[in-house]
Amino acid sequence: MDAIDIYRQAIKRSFANLYEVLPDKVDVTWGKDDTITVHFSDKTFTHEILSDDNDTTLEFVSDSEDPITVTLTDDERRHLERAI
Repeated sequence: MDAIDIYRQAIKRSFANLYEVLPDKVDVTWGKDDTITVHFSDKTFTHEILSDDNDTTLEFVSDSEDPITVTLTDDERRHLERAI
């Protein structure tokens, strides 16, 4: 599993748990403009990638919702360290 897959899994898990949707219903995409975008139901959140450092905490913002913080689990961090 590569780093993007690890982050994608963590993002889907976090949003699915918070909004009580299936992880498969959460769409996570990396944009060419250094953003990560999350779409599900009628909601859209974005995270601006500020550096190449591998952060284990990501904050997603929306125009109509409160910010969401995604934190990798210890297991996801270990997988990330091996993937780098």
